[in-house]
Amino acid sequence: MEGTILKRIIYLLPILGVLCFTGLIIYGYSKGIFHSVHSLQAFIDQFGEYAIVIFIILQILQVIVPILPGGISTVVGMLMFGSLHGLFYSYIGLIIGEMIVYWLARYYGKSFVRLILSKKRYLKFEQMVDRPKNGIKKLMIVTLLIPFAPDDLVCLVAGLTELPFKEYMKILLIFKFWSVATYGYVLLFLFNRFLIS
Repeated sequence: MEGTILKRIIYLLPILGVLCFTGLIIYGYSKGIFHSVHSLQAFIDQFGEYAIVIFIILQILQVIVPILPGGISTVVGMLMFGSLHGLFYSYIGLIIGEMIVYWLARYYGKSFVRLILSKKRYLKFEQMVDRPKNGIKKLMIVTLLIPFAPDDLVCLVAGLTELPFKEYMKILLIFKFWSVATYGYVLLFLFNRFLIS
């Protein structure tokens, strides 16, 4: 019973995340926060160094339970802290999150995976688990190289395969930055083009 309630909460979090994000955008426009990148950064500066810590923690949680659609949180960080700093903070948070996901999957197994994935995504997950070690390494590299590919799902799969943590981290550290930077800059361009005047 408790597992079912928790699962429903986890499924509702992305919807709530999108609603909150939409609400923040509307609020930001009404208060003039989103009128320019400078006004957004001036608003964030009020929170001092805590803003960076909070953002990194949110990125860590974003990997475990996706609250916003992929890439949106990264572009928010790039707007808040500047494109390079925001990208770096996002990368740190996402790497830590992927490390946690690997160990949660390894320790709790498929019961953890069933808790956080929908039935449709779980079926994709099951198909990936049976791959040999070299197969999962190649799949990780490919999904990290292709922007907007389901790399978080593949990292979850890696925790249940024979892929050693050291090899997992090597692939993640090398290729994750490319993935984060690519979709971050694409979404930042679209955000600047259509939302910020």
